[in-house]
Amino acid sequence: MYEDRSEPAAPAMPAPLFNTVPQQGKRWLYGIPPRSADSVKPADDALALPDYLVKHYWWAYLWAPAVWFFDHQPIINTIVFGQYRKLTEATVRLLHPQQAGSTLMIASAYGNVITKAAKALGDNPLTVIDIAPIQLERAQVKLEKLGLDGNVTLTRMNAEALAYPGDSFDTAFMFLLLHELPVPSRRKALIEALRVVRPGGSLVLAEYGGFTKSHPFHRVPLLRWIFGKAEPFLPSLWHTDLDALLTECGEVTGKRVVCEDKVWMLGGFYRVWRYRVEQA
Repeated sequence: MYEDRSEPAAPAMPAPLFNTVPQQGKRWLYGIPPRSADSVKPADDALALPDYLVKHYWWAYLWAPAVWFFDHQPIINTIVFGQYRKLTEATVRLLHPQQAGSTLMIASAYGNVITKAAKALGDNPLTVIDIAPIQLERAQVKLEKLGLDGNVTLTRMNAEALAYPGDSFDTAFMFLLLHELPVPSRRKALIEALRVVRPGGSLVLAEYGGFTKSHPFHRVPLLRWIFGKAEPFLPSLWHTDLDALLTECGEVTGKRVVCEDKVWMLGGFYRVWRYRVEQA
């Protein structure tokens, strides 16, 4: 079920809608990248493609030929240095799928993580939000192909301004999203994630690990430069204390977080952490 929210947030859970792809989305869908973020301005600012996405990541997430190319398992696995299976398996495992309840995936992702999560969650409902229509359509195709779309809702929404009321979900997770957000957007997205997770629920984050002086990918200047060029917001995440950031974001929402599980991959270059969310 693909839902395009074009109305202001309502006090209740959003009702399913299926509208045509907005003009801005159509440009990306047909592979016509605009010259700047100002080339098209949708009427509803909440559904505008973020400037950082248009400026830095149009070629990876909004341009139709690239979306088709990257959404192949061997390609995405190569991009994460052969760690994709481990990342997805750890993410799904830390969701505790049998007890996960209603689950929110904040931002779609390439590869089979969505279908793996949907299959593992079984009868527990899964909602996937993303701001880019083309990403939601790719997710829908993958789910329908495996017959997993019956219990999944796909909704167009910005991770920085979720339209759901507080405490709407038992579990939320992000899969390789935070490193692609500028610092202010990263903070907003985490605040929103914690706001919509009920006390007693969980937040699972699959991400790059923190910066170390020992890992070769961090130690070699040329490699750091390459990573920084490909992922302009990754260096700031490398140097962020994720536990401290989550604590700060929790205080904004009147909640506190406790990190209960930490899984590392590729010598700490990647991580999957699970936080328990509690009322402060």
